[in-house]
This record gives sequence, structure tokens and C-alpha cells, in this order.
Amino acid sequence: MTKKLLLFLTVLLLTLSLAACGGPMEQLETLEAPSASSGLEQEPVSPTGFDGNLAGLCQYMEQNQAVTGEKVEMSYKEIGAVGGFRYRFKFNGSTVQAEFYEFDLDNQDAKAQECLSSVKEKGFFTILSNEVPAVLNGDFLMVYSDPSKDEGNTAQAEKVKSLFMDFKQ
Repeated sequence: MTKKLLLFLTVLLLTLSLAACGGPMEQLETLEAPSASSGLEQEPVSPTGFDGNLAGLCQYMEQNQAVTGEKVEMSYKEIGAVGGFRYRFKFNGSTVQAEFYEFDLDNQDAKAQECLSSVKEKGFFTILSNEVPAVLNGDFLMVYSDPSKDEGNTAQAEKVKSLFMDFKQ
């Protein structure tokens, strides 16, 4: 009886320890919202000092505190882009995702033409049966998603869109 109880407790302990090792939770960086009252409101960095490519756009967005955290290369060929990066971070307690893609407008394949035409006409493109809201600026496409409808989050989304639209090649 003692051996069975000991065996049962060992199996139970092993099961609980393995269940607790399901992998670490993803730790996202937090983008702090500057408050006007604290005097921390940052003057926007001009887009003129940045390369007119995807890397320059990402640097510009980072320096303007529109995004934070590690940028991850995306699978961009599915939409006909020539490059793409995603940022995931926390803002006001909400998980935000910002994606930036670059297109070669002089050498578009059918996927690129379909994606860009859809965004121009409808404000979104479809991938895997999902409509993805997006914004175009020349060779670049931005997808910005924040599930929060909080006033601060909405204002941040507008700031990010404005910065994106100000970026010129």
C-alpha cells in the first residue's frame, strides 16, 4: 500500500511539474504613453534623415516611439511584398501589433497587385479568408492592430498612422 501511494505521489508530482513547464509566456516590451502634463511629450523626429527603404521606415517609427520591442521578419511573399517586419508590444495594457511591408511598385507580381489594389479601393486586403485593414504610403504598407478602443489607444493609433504617412522615400 505504501509503495502504491508513493508511486501515485511521484507520478502526480511529475505530472504537475511537466504541466508547469509548458513554455515561458511571451514577454512583450511596453510602449509608455507620454503624458502632456509630465512634459515628456516628444517632438516628432523628421523622416528626412532616414533611408527610404523598409529598414529606414522601421528606424523612423522606433525613434518616434510609434513601436517598440524586437522586430521580427514576416512572411511577406504571400502578399507580394519584397520585405516585411512585425512589432508586438504592450500599450496601455493592450497587446498591439504593427506590421510594415515594402513593395517594388515597378516589378509587382499578381499577389502584390491584388493586395495593393484591394487596400487602395477598400482599405484592407484578404489573406487566409481574413480581411486585414491596412494603409498605403508609396512603396509601403502598414497594418496596425490594437483591440483596445480606449481613447489613449485610439490616439496612439492615429499618431502611428500619421507618422507612417509622413515617411517619404
